[in-house]
Amino acid sequence: MRFDIGVNYILQAGQPAYSIILSYTRSELKIVSREGSPIYVSMLIPEQPFYILSPGSSTTSRFYADLDHYKLAQIEKIREGKDIQMHIELTFIAEVQQQPPIKQPGMIFIKERIPKSDWVEIILPQLRFKDVVLLEIPKIEKPELSEVISKINEAWKRYSMGEYGNVLTECRKAMEALTTIIKNLGFQKEITDEKGKRTVPDWEKIVANEELGKILEVIIQKYFGFLSPGAHYGKSINKEDAELAIMFAHGLTNFISKKLIV
Repeated sequence: MRFDIGVNYILQAGQPAYSIILSYTRSELKIVSREGSPIYVSMLIPEQPFYILSPGSSTTSRFYADLDHYKLAQIEKIREGKDIQMHIELTFIAEVQQQPPIKQPGMIFIKERIPKSDWVEIILPQLRFKDVVLLEIPKIEKPELSEVISKINEAWKRYSMGEYGNVLTECRKAMEALTTIIKNLGFQKEITDEKGKRTVPDWEKIVANEELGKILEVIIQKYFGFLSPGAHYGKSINKEDAELAIMFAHGLTNFISKKLIV
């Protein structure tokens, strides 16, 4: 989403006419909640690293907000079917080109309201938000699986931040914690393979079905392989990789929670 913000250099009478280099350090987009509190939504990335202004001139600073479907869904929750109240915070440094130069930090607050009709009928369709199906994912509420749930929640957080490689890392931690819990509850069996003698989860016992247990055993073994960094050697982990990892981790944990603990 693009934001164009006009900047005017107004020279007061009696002031020396120096050019100014304007650079933005940290800029944020926030949405005001029903209670009146600005809630952080996204960073605003400037199109240019700096702008040069001469006395009496004006320019347009262009910023971009990376609003993925998760962030748009959160905005929809915040606005609650009403107009959107945007709160933009721009932190900048103005460097006056005198000798020696003087650097002056500052902050600008901009408030803007977008009518709900414009947001729903014009802006959201352009952002292709309607092309996405919002899937309700069951919340896992099992105290016995608190460590697993914590890792999955962290994976969702990393996903929303675009840290897709870390999503796979957190999913692997979640599956390792789930495996430990399963074995500690007695759902384990001893096997001997190329790695020697060891104990592994007994999926047949967990689901009380021999055929389904064998299928799960193969799927989960392959899933652990997918989460391994070596499986993606020479390839950057993208959004689709992260989606597959986190959806499977969440779905498996929810499924096992219904089978494992009464």
